[in-house]
Amino acid sequence: MCLGESSMLLLINAIPIFWISTVGVQVLFFPAFSYCDFPKINHGIIYGKESDEEPSLSTVGEIYYYSCEYNFASPSRSFWTRIICTEEGWSPTPKCLRLCFFPSVENGHSASSGQTHLEGDTVQIICDVGYSLPNNSDTISCLEDGWSSPPKCSSTKCLLPVLKANLDVYPRKVKYNAGDVLEFSCGQRLKRVGPDSVQCYYFGWSPNFPTCKGKVQSCGQPPQLPNGKIKQRRKEEYGHGEMVEYECPPHFLMTGPKKIQCIDGEWTDLPTCVGQVKACGSIPHLNNGYAQFSILPVQHGVSVELNCRDTYTMIGNNVITCTDGTWTKLPKCVATNQLKSCERPMLHTRVLMKPYMREYNHSARINYRCLWEVKYMQSVCINGKWYPEPDCRESTQYCGAPPSISNGDITSFPLSVYPPGSTVRYRCQSFYELRGSIDVICRNGQWSEPPKCIDACIISEGNMNKNNIQLRSKEIKKLYVKTGDFVEFDCKWPYRAKTSMQSFRVLCHEGKFEFPTCE
Repeated sequence: MCLGESSMLLLINAIPIFWISTVGVQVLFFPAFSYCDFPKINHGIIYGKESDEEPSLSTVGEIYYYSCEYNFASPSRSFWTRIICTEEGWSPTPKCLRLCFFPSVENGHSASSGQTHLEGDTVQIICDVGYSLPNNSDTISCLEDGWSSPPKCSSTKCLLPVLKANLDVYPRKVKYNAGDVLEFSCGQRLKRVGPDSVQCYYFGWSPNFPTCKGKVQSCGQPPQLPNGKIKQRRKEEYGHGEMVEYECPPHFLMTGPKKIQCIDGEWTDLPTCVGQVKACGSIPHLNNGYAQFSILPVQHGVSVELNCRDTYTMIGNNVITCTDGTWTKLPKCVATNQLKSCERPMLHTRVLMKPYMREYNHSARINYRCLWEVKYMQSVCINGKWYPEPDCRESTQYCGAPPSISNGDITSFPLSVYPPGSTVRYRCQSFYELRGSIDVICRNGQWSEPPKCIDACIISEGNMNKNNIQLRSKEIKKLYVKTGDFVEFDCKWPYRAKTSMQSFRVLCHEGKFEFPTCE
């Protein structure tokens, strides 16, 4: 009988009946036994029990394990939770609670950003000025079907400020909705200094309102753009309101508006030309080999195919790739008549191997199976060595409990002892990404390396507002980024970059990245 099965068996209790005779009267005594109703758990399953075989009652001392559906968890957040029938009922009370992930607050902020909450938790939200939650509440709750309302602060309204003299607006209203546009004109033949229109956003009007002046200054030559140039021919002087356009060379991205304008003697802010990633220079030399023709420089992510000359054989990958200015590892070209053969692996006598020979040529493959295993394994002879090295050592050492991992657990029923060759599978909690092998194996009394559950990076609206930045792509709506993905930012108008331009292309690494800053 397996250890896991024995702990699951129902306890069968024999109920003895005692009698005492006193003065001809027989009194029967029945020992008091308590029972628990069989646990029925919403969004949960009892280990080893199907719905059509559930008993109606469970005896005191009886033990079960239960697990919860995806996006639900027990109060302890363990994958398998142990419950025992007591005279007071099941302990602990079996239940599966909803998991609610809190990414970030749109148009606000919260101390709970990036955290996962259990059903019944309440989260406080602070909305930006001009925004509020539904019903003017400042909290949302995790319910069985998710958040009571989305973590989003909706725009209130934009108010029309007191206008400066001689500045007219259209259309004129008391309040404006987000997205509404105001257009400006100046009276009495005055010149407008500033934008001809502004728009109502969730944070207010942008850009700043213009003014009207009777006399304005012209501008000198526009400034030089590092790694970029002006598209049209330069002039010595530019009048108020004139614009010039810039462009970036290939493999550079332009950040900010491509045109700048002369406003009362001063140019508006320059855009920037940012190198996407580093290119690779010349293709590394391969002894006794050559590369397929490629245009230089080789851009990031481009692969080049390599070949060996006649009478030579390639050892390794025949393709190298440019990765941010660095080439991946080169293969080797070995003279074909000098390739080494492999001897038959020295394995346990109780092994099946095919083909079974004394010696194997380069690139030959063998399939072998240890007699106590079910599956065949494969190795390849590469210039005198087997890859991977065949191994059929039988282990008699048992393993203890599988290693625990942060934000994840095993999917099978937990045992205290596992025989050699046992395999367990892991899974991560909601919103975490599994990295590594999903299965671990018990060998020689030790478990193979378990996977990791990697956290996502949270794009916090609060941090973006604090640093005066915004997402470069307006089409990005997701609030989190997976490990290994890039996210790009721009400065909000009219702010300029304070940190380096490379910092505006950020790599998410295990739930962390640094926001760039504009001022």
